[in-house]
Amino acid sequence: MEKLNGINLIGILVEKTRDHDFSGVIINQYDDRRIEFDSCVSMLNELDAIYDDWGFPEASSKTRSFTVHRSDPANGGEVTGKKKLTHIAAETKARDISQERGKAATFLLLTEMRQHSSWQGMVLHVESDKKSRFDSVLDLLFLMDEALG
Repeated sequence: MEKLNGINLIGILVEKTRDHDFSGVIINQYDDRRIEFDSCVSMLNELDAIYDDWGFPEASSKTRSFTVHRSDPANGGEVTGKKKLTHIAAETKARDISQERGKAATFLLLTEMRQHSSWQGMVLHVESDKKSRFDSVLDLLFLMDEALG
């Protein structure tokens, strides 16, 4: 059986599919929280928010905002209230998410980089035991759609 290992391993449990779109839950190895999504777009938005909260993988481009974020000079200039993934991983025992399953499909996602306003990494379709590299969010969605049939 193929495996994916990494500090930012994410599980995507697909519960329902319809017209090349799907819904389900997102899980990770540091949190028992299950984040529901009702479409591919909402899944991508939730994943982007998780990566932003973790600060990993760091985005090479930032969304413009007119909101002022106060940084804490004592914290190396970081925005207060957020813990980096490396701190979370050091403080929390990672749980095994490889046994979790969605009703329609299960994907394990390892996003290695967020460059060129997109993502690059590996995705494993658990049911077919097929690991694939993706070079963009669009590649990822095509791979997931293909696996879902």
